[in-house]
Amino acid sequence: MAKQALIFLSNGCEETEAVTTIDLLTRADINVTTVSISSTREIACSRGVTILAEKTIFDIQNIDFDVVILPGGLKGAENFRDCPLLIEKLKQTHQNGGIVAAICASPAMVLQHHNLFPHASMTGYPTTKNAFKNWKADRVYFDEPNKVITSQGPATSIDFALKIIDVLLGRTKAAEVAQQLVLPLGIESYR
Repeated sequence: MAKQALIFLSNGCEETEAVTTIDLLTRADINVTTVSISSTREIACSRGVTILAEKTIFDIQNIDFDVVILPGGLKGAENFRDCPLLIEKLKQTHQNGGIVAAICASPAMVLQHHNLFPHASMTGYPTTKNAFKNWKADRVYFDEPNKVITSQGPATSIDFALKIIDVLLGRTKAAEVAQQLVLPLGIESYR
């Protein structure tokens, strides 16, 4: 059975982080569902790109996902932080053994702000490092005991998506997707 990924979207979210993750997970044959945190499906991203989410947060409350993903973007992360239904979905996913993944401003503004993983080591946008108890300077970091994946920003979106693939489907699948991308130096190829 295919793995299920939920990617939350909000006005002000970072489009590179959202779209790159959607694309790479889809290449790995992971079923990706894009979900707006408001009642409208049309999302105006941080740089003006418009994305049409497949569903709204009200449509997915009783659906389980293998991973729930938060792109960053300052305004998008603030909107995520202030959405009680989203916070509940993150808690539910974690309690059910799923993975929570966040990039850029979202690890600090959502995961740290709500103290969702008090003992986890994480990374995020470098200027947010003072928000973390256990900061990691890695481009992407998987805290396996807490099942949380975090990453730093738009340029680490490929690292982020490949790590999600690796955790859900294994190194072989991550390497297969990485091979299609002509990766620059510094990005793990999973070979």
